Amino acid sequence: MNDWSLFIHEGTQYLDTARNGHRRKKVFNNELVFNLIGLSVEKLLVGLCLHRGHMPMDHTLAGIVSEVSRLCPMEASLIKAIGMMDGVQDLCALDINSQCIVNDRQIEQLLAMNERVASFVKSNTETAAAPQAAAR
Repeated sequence: MNDWSLFIHEGTQYLDTARNGHRRKKVFNNELVFNLIGLSVEKLLVGLCLHRGHMPMDHTLAGIVSEVSRLCPMEASLIKAIGMMDGVQDLCALDINSQCIVNDRQIEQLLAMNERVASFVKSNTETAAAPQAAAR
């Protein structure tokens, strides 16, 4: 397995774990599922960048999305959906003792977004011609 496909494989595994975890509320709380979704999206998008010969320099979700969009145009609705991750994080206080509260509806929306990201990455790695060597 090459570098880019390993990232995509791991991103898919995180998505599977998040999806299954959301069904097992006694074991996985929404905060954990939220973090698994974030890891999945990051791994999937970095894998796509690597497939295109580019290592993202910004490792925030917004930064990675911006870099991916330069390599593979992304629908505005998907960009906005990924932005929900940042929106939910902004609701969480920076206080170490506070807990991020993510409700079931938000988790379901984020899982749907994660599925869209996985589909976007899959379509752009399967149908794409040989990876392009981009400036690093």
